[in-house]
Amino acid sequence: MRRAFKVDLSQIPNQINCWIVMSDQTKSAQIINPFQSVLKGLPTILVLAVMGIAWMVMHHINSSGGSSEELSETSAELEESDTLILPEGKITAGNFASVPVEPRTVQHVHTVPGRLRYDQSKHVDVKAPMDGILTEVLVTPGDFVETGDLIAVIRSPEIGQARAEILKRQQQREIAMKVLEREEILDSNLKRLSAMLEEGKSVKEIEAASADLALGSYRQEILSAYSNLVLARELTEKIRPLVESGSVPGRTLKERENERQLAETAFLTARDLAKFSVAQAKMKAEADVSEADRQLNLAWQSLETLLGYKEDKETANLSDEEALSRLEVRAPFAGNVESRGFANDERVMRGASLIVLANTETLYVEASIRESDWSATALKQGTIVKVLVPALEDRMFDAKVHYVGREVQAETNSVPLVATIDNQEGLLRPGMYVRVTIPIGTPHEALSIKPESIIQHENQQFVFVDLQDGKFKRCDISTGQSSEEWVEVTEGLSQGQLVVTDGAFLLKSEFLLRGESE
Repeated sequence: MRRAFKVDLSQIPNQINCWIVMSDQTKSAQIINPFQSVLKGLPTILVLAVMGIAWMVMHHINSSGGSSEELSETSAELEESDTLILPEGKITAGNFASVPVEPRTVQHVHTVPGRLRYDQSKHVDVKAPMDGILTEVLVTPGDFVETGDLIAVIRSPEIGQARAEILKRQQQREIAMKVLEREEILDSNLKRLSAMLEEGKSVKEIEAASADLALGSYRQEILSAYSNLVLARELTEKIRPLVESGSVPGRTLKERENERQLAETAFLTARDLAKFSVAQAKMKAEADVSEADRQLNLAWQSLETLLGYKEDKETANLSDEEALSRLEVRAPFAGNVESRGFANDERVMRGASLIVLANTETLYVEASIRESDWSATALKQGTIVKVLVPALEDRMFDAKVHYVGREVQAETNSVPLVATIDNQEGLLRPGMYVRVTIPIGTPHEALSIKPESIIQHENQQFVFVDLQDGKFKRCDISTGQSSEEWVEVTEGLSQGQLVVTDGAFLLKSEFLLRGESE
């Protein structure tokens, strides 16, 4: 009987494995070279090879199963690592607030630098209207004045001449008015006299009735002609019976008739000439009054041009010689005195700056629209833009577009944008640096979240989704266009998810601290 067993001769050079064959009978061993027995043991080798391959397959399957389990465990660990659980105390202290992810109107905006400037219509350099002596300056820098307040007094001969011209024109107008009144009275009285004459009253009756009427030389002319007419009529009527009886020749009646006609013609001529003369005189007097009014108005306008404001014609004291040359400089609008150029009793020349007055209740915001924001040139007057003031702890103000310039500035290749901003609180100052947020393009609908929800860390934007019950999950996101209120989300969130707004940075701190402790 022969038995075979494998011996590992690892210490033999060349690491040769041999088969040792033992004989039960001889109890002797013989070393056989394995290459000599390959052919004899070929079936056995095939069996062993198949078994080895099967073992490797099973080992691979077992290894794969373990990897899947490890992958599941890894995914669970990753998911758990993105989730933050806070205790009730921190949740209460954090005062968290969330806003759902929903489709909203997003208006893309762009922020550009700008400066606050004076409203030029309310920033005035009050100048001396003519040469003179600055007798009084009633304000100092920082004072607030109302519209029409007296701010300075100048004594000027030019003003005196202008007021003297007004006095002259006023007197001329008074004379013209008196002449007109006289002519109107004459016209009225002449009409009353003509009415009495047409009634055929006697000369004595007419003289008695018109004794108190102002008629001037027309009284004598008209009444004399009327008296002659009455006498001619009486003579004609007296001689008529005598002619009819033959006592007086008919020629005498004709002579009397001619005399009567001449007297009547003379009377009518005197009366009509008086009416015409009075009407002409009245028209001339009216024209003189109108001309006097025009000259007086021109004199007032000349004075107001020199003064720079309208003087009250009713209260103006033109009779005081000392007041004639007094020029009162008054505030054109309500505002603050920015600067003062002269002291009392200094001589000033025409055009010299007396004070600078400014009203800063509204200011201008000046910014520039460049090529990249060219669509903003379509902004209409009154469109609201946001203005951030870094000097006031990034406080935000609303401003209304006043105008967008038409000309492109060659130096900057931009057009100016000017907006008006309310400054009733007095917090803003001209010259302040600001950042102006202007709308670009047209608004569109998109899933959006609040800007304060977005956290930036290591070049990655992410938010915290409120899972309720103190659980918050970090979600990496990608964003699109943004406005002041909303930011478009293009990847990472679904509609309806609650995204933390208030307290997001507290969650970031907790999240990063947990990562460091691990």
